[in-house]
Amino acid sequence: MKKIKLEIASLLCEFEKHNDIKDDLIHLINKSTSHIENKKADNWEYNISKCDWDYNEDFTNREWVNLLKPHLQKHFNKCADFLQYQKCNIKRMWYQQYQKNDAHGWHIHGETYTGVYYLQMPDNATKTELINHWSQDTELQIANIEAKEGDIVIFPSFVIHRSPKIISDITKTIISFNLEFEGIKEQVR
Repeated sequence: MKKIKLEIASLLCEFEKHNDIKDDLIHLINKSTSHIENKKADNWEYNISKCDWDYNEDFTNREWVNLLKPHLQKHFNKCADFLQYQKCNIKRMWYQQYQKNDAHGWHIHGETYTGVYYLQMPDNATKTELINHWSQDTELQIANIEAKEGDIVIFPSFVIHRSPKIISDITKTIISFNLEFEGIKEQVR
């Protein structure tokens, strides 16, 4: 079997509205309904203190989503334009709050792109790690994302990724999402 190297875009950029809405978002998330689920398997771990994944397609009844989604949509429309797509649709959106000993093991998402908005990211919080599929070695290479609080990273949803275990006594809050980019800009055709 031979690997074919493709250079696929991932984006990391600051979210312009972060400072304007951070405190309100954290307040709304802290008072919101969540589910807590812990799973462990041979090569997979999911232990998150607070999460609202069960409501990821509800864009109407979650206050924090009503505050954030219009700003994210504008941000993702710029991303779509930059990547030569006509538009971007947010298909799913949920939050995850990590505390000491929490982790989210290796996994993938649906739709075309996925990503993370680092809403609350203390300096010693673990950052998202991606598997770099382009390696001639049999061992997997891990790509570290050097994100900071207020950043948004997006990458193709088939890329295997994780949030390593939090080892400090902190709270890390992220917003995760699945995106569907649609249409190709005329000049690319």
